[in-house]
Formats: sequence, structure tokens, C-alpha cells
Amino acid sequence: MYLETFSQTVKPDPYILMSEWAEEKFQLAEYSAERGSYRLNRTPFMREILEVLSPQHPAQDIVLMKPTQLAGTTGSLIIICFGIDTGLGDMLMMMPTDAMAKRFSKKRLAKTIELMPDLKGKISPAKSRDSANTILDKVYSGGSITLSGSNSGASYRSDTYRVVIGDDLDGFEMDIGGEGDPGELLDARTGSIANSKVYKNSTPTLKETSLIYREYQSSSQGKFYVPCPYCEEFQYFKWGGLDANFGIKFTRDEDRDITDVWYQCEFCRARIDEYKKPSMIEKGKYVHKYPNRKKRGFQYNALYTPIGWKNTWTRLVEKFLIAKKELKTGQPQKMVTFTNTMMAEPWEGLGERPSWEMLAQRVEPYHPQTVPSLGLILTCAVDTHDTRLDVLVKAWGRDEESWLIYYTKLHGDPNSPEVWTALDMIINAGYQHVDGHILHILSICIDSGGHRTPAVYNYCRTRFPKVVAIKGSTRDTAPIIGIKPSTVDVTFGGQTIKGGCQLWTVGGYQAKTTIYSRLNLAGRGGGVYHWPEGTPDDYFKELTAEKLKLRYVKGYPVYEWTMEAGRANHAFDLEVYAYAAAIRAGMNRPGFWDSIERDFKKKQVERPKSEEKTEKKNGFIPQDAGKGWFR
Repeated sequence: MYLETFSQTVKPDPYILMSEWAEEKFQLAEYSAERGSYRLNRTPFMREILEVLSPQHPAQDIVLMKPTQLAGTTGSLIIICFGIDTGLGDMLMMMPTDAMAKRFSKKRLAKTIELMPDLKGKISPAKSRDSANTILDKVYSGGSITLSGSNSGASYRSDTYRVVIGDDLDGFEMDIGGEGDPGELLDARTGSIANSKVYKNSTPTLKETSLIYREYQSSSQGKFYVPCPYCEEFQYFKWGGLDANFGIKFTRDEDRDITDVWYQCEFCRARIDEYKKPSMIEKGKYVHKYPNRKKRGFQYNALYTPIGWKNTWTRLVEKFLIAKKELKTGQPQKMVTFTNTMMAEPWEGLGERPSWEMLAQRVEPYHPQTVPSLGLILTCAVDTHDTRLDVLVKAWGRDEESWLIYYTKLHGDPNSPEVWTALDMIINAGYQHVDGHILHILSICIDSGGHRTPAVYNYCRTRFPKVVAIKGSTRDTAPIIGIKPSTVDVTFGGQTIKGGCQLWTVGGYQAKTTIYSRLNLAGRGGGVYHWPEGTPDDYFKELTAEKLKLRYVKGYPVYEWTMEAGRANHAFDLEVYAYAAAIRAGMNRPGFWDSIERDFKKKQVERPKSEEKTEKKNGFIPQDAGKGWFR
């Protein structure tokens, strides 16, 4: 018995390379782009990574900065299955959340093990009577595998592991229980084990805050180079761009449809068609910028996607053109996503804060409360304070071009009915379009964040669905307006109405980033902001009161919107709410503007007398606006 235990303890590591083992035994289940036996000739950029991950290789810290859905997590699966098959020791795999770890275990790991006969007998099924094997913890001959989410601080403090995997590192919680950087905490989980391995992979995010980018920067910085089929010079696939004499090139027909896509060699300028890519990447190799560094870093992008998979060069061009179009209108999100998820590069260059003086000089000669010709819908934003309501009305046109129509402060206690009656006059009024039409506000968002919240809930409850209550989200990834609202109780007249009001979340980080990008646009076109003559300086000062600042919290970088001392940001908040209201109205839904324009053409050019009488009855006549429109 003692001899048997001793022999297991000193059992040498298998000499077989992980890359060789994978081609011999690893199976791809239905979750993969290709099923069946794993073939490295389809993804040759994984060969050196798997070799470095092999037990006999001296490297202990391995980093992969990658595009989405291109072999990174498959590498994690191979490590786990290799460890189970060879009895490598205790392993830990961490993902951004516990839910993701459970889904990975049930949908990927379990199905992979089912396809590999050599593994099925070495590990019990999940949820068996053997309490040692659950969805997140599995014991096998020679070790165990623990799966966990980064949102669990205990995972970083528990046992020591021979192999640690940080999958999708940039999705990790940045500070777990105040313990610090997730990358460093993962490194610490191997303790003093001399032949340990730490594998971190992820798609990068924002340059200054990306965990995987920081890890890659401290590594050997290997990039996968491939030879040109004509001049045989090795090069890393790059996007290139319109003015570059290398990279992806394409042509379009008269309808702007893509007709041809190819890659232009960086050296001989030869045209390389995509069908030549398999032979190129088969001959490819990693070129390390710092070959003597012990931490091994690897990078490739979606241009290396195997033939037959989803992201062809043509599809990548389509994605790029959509992102480029939105970027021109001050919407960087899709270009950020393309840069991160397809090119595996971190994003830099968030919109800089413009000076309020520069914006004030761009006022235009259109009348307040009158909608310019390209404005087709109206939205309204309301910010609540202890002693007043701030109100903003905006017109929107195609490609999210916008015009300030009305801005006022309704002074009074929001617990009293007077300010809400005054608000009714504004949101129910008709606004004169320069073409003769009368426009009414489609969507109104009212901030409920702490100032007279019950009064806001009750007002929105009785005017839904035109009017909704909103609350800001603290998540920087939150959408500009949530997909689905929550319900809140409303207290009115001493009674509680259960679920009486819908509460929508607004992603201030995303909205503010977009708005600042657009404030730097001028002239006419998508995303441009317009203001009428007479807009006061205070409005522009409030619009530019915040700045996106990089802070370091316990050693790691975090971007936060912060307000400059001595300034107010009320106009900026109103612009965020008005933007959220426009998206809720359907502004970015396919076919929305076509439908709006058809309805617009059906309206009478002359203003109906009934509408004029109604507005006079309400005591609010937009066409009579004068110098005192800011009240």
C-alpha cells in the first residue's frame, strides 16, 4: 500500500506534447464550428500554445489575446481533458461568473467527456451519488478539476492547484472582496508548485483597463506570422485600412454591395485571395517580440479564421463597414466591438471633452420650439430636484441627428401638483414643424433617482406608456436603455399599488461616451447635435461638466465619469435621458425612419384649427416662443 501511494506521488508527467495528445484523442462536440476529431491543421496558431502548455515545457505563465469564438476556450477544454487523461494533478478553471462556469461544465465539458471513451471511466458524471463529483467539482484519478466564477472571492483563497485557467479574463470582476488584481490572484493559486501552469485567455477591451492586454504587454508578445504565397515574406495579418498599401482590400458595386475581398501583401503588394489562407497559416509561426521573456504571450485575430467557418473575410468587411458608418455618427460601440472581438486589439481613443465655448459658437439660426426640416420625432427628458424639475425637449432625425427644441426649469416642490401640471402642458403640447406639421412628443423619461421618488412613480404610472420612470445603472456595460423594465410599488393617497410603475434602467456610461463623441461632430449629418440661437452659456457648461477619467483603484485601472469641481451636470443628464427616450421610442429599430417618413407625408401641411385651440387651452403655444424660452 505504501509503495503504491509513493509511486503515485512521484509519478512522472507524461512526455507527450499536449498538441500531439489533442490530435490523437480530443473530440469536438456540437458546440464547435466543426465536430469530431481535433485537427491542428485547421487552427495551426494553437500548436505552439498547446506545446508551451505541455508539462515538460519550462514556461509557467501563458497568455492568449484572441478574437471571440476562435479556439481560445477550446484550448482550456484541451488542458482540462489532457489533465484528466494523464492524471496531471489538481486544476482550477475560473470564468467571469458562476453561471458561466456551470454552463461551461454542463454544455461543453460534459459533452466533450461523453465523446472521449478514455475519459469516461476516469471521472464520474456530474450530480452522481458520489458527492466528490458535482457540476463545479470533479475528482478523477490523479487530481481534480474545480470550476468557479470570478465573482467568488473564496475561489482565490482556497486550495493550491497545479494548473490554473483564467478564461475570458477581461470579463472578470476587477476587485474581488478588496483583494486586488484578478491576474495576480490567479498566479497566487499555484503557490510554490515548481512545475505549475497558469493559462489566461481573453478578448481585450479598453486599452487602459484591459487585464489581458496588460498581461500580454508583460509577456514575450508573440504574433502569428504567415508567409506570402508569392514573395514568401512572413507577416502578421492586419486590417490595413483605406490609405494603407497592405491589408484587407475590397470593391463594391453601384448598390454598395461587396463584390470582391482580398488581402494585399505588406511586402510585394501582391493580391492574396482567401482560398490561399489555409496553406499560409499551415506554414505559419509565432514571432516573439521579446523571445527571452519567461511569460509566453500569443495573439492572432479573426482574419485567421479557417475556411468554412462563419467569419470569412467578406463577413468581416461587412461588420467593419457597419461599424465605420456608426462611428462617423459618433457611435463608437460597434467599432469598439469589431476592434476587440475581431481584431483582438484593445480599443483606445474615447471621445474627448469639447470646450463649452466651442459648442456655444455653433448655435444655429433656427427658432426655439420650432422643429427644423430634418427633425421627425420628439422626445422629452425630465431631471428631478428637491425644488424644481429640469425639462428638455429634443427633435431627432435619421442617423440620430438631433436638435434642441425646448429647455426650461419648472420651479416648485415636486411633492405638490403645480410643477406636474406645468410639465403636462409641455409634454402634451404640439410643436410646430417648419413644413407646417404639428409634432407631439413620443417618449418621455423622468429620473426617479432619489428626488421625490414616490411623486415621480405616481406621475409615470398615470401616463404610461408615453412616460416612464428611469434609474441610472452603475455598470459600464449597461445598454443605454434596458431591454426589460422592472416593476416598483407606488404609494399614493395612503395606499400602496403593487407593481404600479415600470422602472427602466439607463446606462449612463455608454450614453455619455456616445454623446461626447458626437459633440465633436459639426455641420450636418448623422449624430450631429444642433442648438438654436439663444441657448444660454450655462447649458453648454453643464453639458461639458463631466470628464472620463482613468483612476487606479488598488493598483488596477478603472474609467469613471467624474464631474469637475464647482460645476453642475444637469444638462448632460437631460441629454442622456432624452437619448434613452429616443431609443425606447424605436429610433434605432430597422425600418423605423421609413415608417415615420410615410406617416409624416400623410399629414396636412396646414395646421388643424382643433390642435391650435387645444394648445391655447393648455396655455402653451410653442410657435409664439421668444427670447424667454429658457425659463
